[in-house]
Amino acid sequence: MRLSRENFLKASKFVQANARPVDRAMFEYHFEEGSANAALEELMKYQNDDGGFGNAIEPDFRLKASSPMATSVGLQYCTELGIDSGHPIIEAAIKYLVSTFDTGRDYWPSTFLDVNDEPHAPWWHVDEMSPPNERGWPNPSAEILGYFHRHSVHVPKDLMKQIDKRALANLNSSETIDGLYNVMCWDRAYRHLHEPLKSEAEKKLTRTIRTIAPLTSEILGEIRIFWLAPSPESLFIMYRDNLYQLLRDEIQKQAGDGGWWPTWKWGQYEEVWPIAERDWAGKITVHCLASLRAFNLNDCLIEP
Repeated sequence: MRLSRENFLKASKFVQANARPVDRAMFEYHFEEGSANAALEELMKYQNDDGGFGNAIEPDFRLKASSPMATSVGLQYCTELGIDSGHPIIEAAIKYLVSTFDTGRDYWPSTFLDVNDEPHAPWWHVDEMSPPNERGWPNPSAEILGYFHRHSVHVPKDLMKQIDKRALANLNSSETIDGLYNVMCWDRAYRHLHEPLKSEAEKKLTRTIRTIAPLTSEILGEIRIFWLAPSPESLFIMYRDNLYQLLRDEIQKQAGDGGWWPTWKWGQYEEVWPIAERDWAGKITVHCLASLRAFNLNDCLIEP
């Protein structure tokens, strides 16, 4: 199963008609020789004066104010674009994350109580500010630690040591990483980590993947395979046949309008959910196409 040229063009038209400007710019970056700077200009519209990201960059909560989770999403875009540590958008984001780490309880909250004041998915509702258990710690703290290592020039050394120690404790708390969202966060982080933490994270990820493979659509649930494995650099490549089959399965999920849509619903804020759903569809479609192109280097997933 390959994505036909006709269906690729349908997807392209879907992105142009429906995606947010930042995701359209990402499509142009990947497929139309668009510049990283053009995409970055759109991304900066989601960054607040405190350096953090908000403004519904994470479509499932529409909070304008900054949060660590939304800032991690902003840094995902920056990493995809290859933005280096010297850029002001990076420096400001890392400084925001330095300021929001709870040094007394060793974690980043995903969001704050003000998330409840604006439309959001029910799973983002915050009843109280309290530290997560071990299973909940990696999302987003492990991922953010990866960005700290990638851009360590902006991170105080004592703080880095403290978070590294907490991250190692999380890795050592169980035989495998529990939950695919946590796998995703550690996978985004590990390649940026410094030794010895990098080796420990890679070892735990490898053991976890061997435990959960082969992946099936039932195991993945709402998670898309290209979130877990966006490129052949992913550790999931050790199960190459399984990975490529899931990518081919994803090709068949393209909707008649050319897009790939989220498989979940909020069940609340019915007047706002269609906006968030469309934001997600644009983002998911670009991400799907970019991953298919990345894996296309090893196996023809997109018709020339």
